[in-house]
Amino acid sequence: MRQLGLLMLALLLIVPVVSNAGGVSSRYDVTFGGYVKYDLGWSSQNTHTDAPYAYRSSTANRSVFADEYSNTFASSGETRFNFLVKGPELWGAKTTAFIEGDFRGVNSGNQYGGFQLRHAYMKLKWSSAELLIGQAWQQWGMLYYPASVGFMDGTMYIKGIRTPQIAYRYFFTKELNAMVGIASPTNSMGAVRQYNDGYARSNWPGLQGEIAYWSDRCGKIGPHNLKFALGGYYGKDKEEYVDPANAANYKDDTVNTWMTAFRYSIPIVPEKKGNKAMSVLLNGNFFVGQNSAGNAWLATASSGHYDRPDNSIAAPTLFGLWAQATWWLTDAVQFNGMYGYLKYNYSQWARSNDATARDKINMIQQYGANLLWDANQNIRLGVEWMRDFTGYNGVGAGTGTGAGYASRTGNIDQYRIGVWYFF
Repeated sequence: MRQLGLLMLALLLIVPVVSNAGGVSSRYDVTFGGYVKYDLGWSSQNTHTDAPYAYRSSTANRSVFADEYSNTFASSGETRFNFLVKGPELWGAKTTAFIEGDFRGVNSGNQYGGFQLRHAYMKLKWSSAELLIGQAWQQWGMLYYPASVGFMDGTMYIKGIRTPQIAYRYFFTKELNAMVGIASPTNSMGAVRQYNDGYARSNWPGLQGEIAYWSDRCGKIGPHNLKFALGGYYGKDKEEYVDPANAANYKDDTVNTWMTAFRYSIPIVPEKKGNKAMSVLLNGNFFVGQNSAGNAWLATASSGHYDRPDNSIAAPTLFGLWAQATWWLTDAVQFNGMYGYLKYNYSQWARSNDATARDKINMIQQYGANLLWDANQNIRLGVEWMRDFTGYNGVGAGTGTGAGYASRTGNIDQYRIGVWYFF
């Protein structure tokens, strides 16, 4: 009898819950979306699923662990979900908000598989202008269409960096527009929460801007039409160091951090009557800048400053490009060829004498190809080969063992299969 009473009590508690199932709602129009992503691959060096550059190659008298062993990898950490909110109008503008996260974990201090914030922004859109506030892709320089299988493919070529910002874009005509705004001068989502690094200590917000031309005059391929844009970023980096004349005091140097980028999208062979079969798209960018590590515009371990012998700060200039050609074999199958180049202009002294700068990356080349197939509206399949060739400022230890030095260069090949389920 006692057991029957407990069962009846449990049922009474469950009934209200069941009756309210599906009753969760919002006062606004909310859409839920995202995808499940699975990666399976093989790497010629001992790396995880994200490998933006290669380790040094081993030599006869210095073995580099990462170069001695290859490995397979598998992950579903790129799985993500998002919420799109459409709210009431304000000042004649349509208002929306967008929130998105994934499970890569690397930008939040978690392990791979931990949840992390990707986007969180609001937008006000008028007939001839729009205002974006929050964390989103930077509004200049990034590729218009990065068709990759691996998440890190093309990252160091301004594939797109998420940063807290305010960006205002005004459309002078349907084809001509310009953007101005401010952006976080530091990597505020970094694993160590570097709000107090040299970029934030400068007391200057980062400034961003762009002027763009978008047109359907040459046709389009899906949402991709003719686009050209010239933009950039400017900020300050105030790096402190202990005064060599008085160890009780600090001194500091202010170093410019800036980037200029030209990006493009060209439908060489546009689609016909909504069918993308045999259409060809070329897109990419060119960029030049200096001291970009703090705000993570270029995600490598070597893009920032280094110390001179007198403890003052120096930062190399850099330049690079990314080019991607996309050929739709059918309306649902596309082939992509990709090439990226990134170069840091370290001084001869830094390359030859400074131990820290000698171990920094001097050049990266990345090239590869993939095939993507949209099997239906939900499922996409992809297979990809990607090679990274990396050059360092000088020979070095390379985290290996032996009496001599590891090679000044290294390369890595990755073969990857990706499966997406969109919802």
